[in-house]
Amino acid sequence: MASTPSSERLASAALLAATAVWGATFVTVKDSLAASDSFTFLFLRFGVGALAAVLLTRGRGFSRALLRPGLLLGVLLFGGYTLQTVGLETTTPSRSAFITGLTVLFVPFVSWRLNGQRPPVRAFVAPLVALVGLQRLTGVSLSEPVLLGDALTLGCAVIYAGHISAMGKWGRGVPALPLTAVQLGVVAVLSAASLPFVARRFEPTAAYWGAVLFTGVVASALAIGTQVWAQAKLSAVRAAVIYSLEPVFTLLFALVVGLGVPTSAELVGGCFILGAVLISEVDLEARHSSSSTA
Repeated sequence: MASTPSSERLASAALLAATAVWGATFVTVKDSLAASDSFTFLFLRFGVGALAAVLLTRGRGFSRALLRPGLLLGVLLFGGYTLQTVGLETTTPSRSAFITGLTVLFVPFVSWRLNGQRPPVRAFVAPLVALVGLQRLTGVSLSEPVLLGDALTLGCAVIYAGHISAMGKWGRGVPALPLTAVQLGVVAVLSAASLPFVARRFEPTAAYWGAVLFTGVVASALAIGTQVWAQAKLSAVRAAVIYSLEPVFTLLFALVVGLGVPTSAELVGGCFILGAVLISEVDLEARHSSSSTA
């Protein structure tokens, strides 16, 4: 069934809400890594998320048709979260947010390759505008030395681009929560399988368990379930531009919890990203064609 303008607006609003949740997790995850190693946190987060998604489905909607896309998407999700989380151990949250935001640049090309159809002009314009906004917002200087965490996070951005593009293709016509449960289960299993090969560290606190529950239930089961549902109605590029708002929400979250007031550069960066979202909603080619025939 083709998406209608109203359903696309609803899907955009839903993705915006999910992105706001993910924006609130940057500081939470960074703090949690002081209490445990990355893979223990990922195992607990996505194990809780998979269980929550299964409970929310009440055991309905699962079929063999979900297995292949769920496994492939789960592997991509594991790769992205692993590189991002491990990268956060040796880079700053702001640099991680900026480099992860490069996903928006890669999505048009990955989507083009996957679907064999060139995205519209705005699919290339909006990501560039968003990139300018991300740089201003995070204050990251491209002349700074590249850290190991930066390189790992760049790999995460490429994998996320693949996940977003594949989600737009494989997530259509399948129930959102069951597909989410399979993905999260794959990430939890792969995280557990990685534990024997890494240095283990586990000193949980009450705040740590709160972070596991929040990121597992809200930021994984509910937010990724929303992502699966919404991306069935939107293009991968449009979704990626909305995701670029994540660091904007990170700043707002930091403001709410008293971690600082946004600077003028950060506000300018946020405006650029909002502009990119608006550009992604406007069909530039259609407008050009209309003006040419007027």
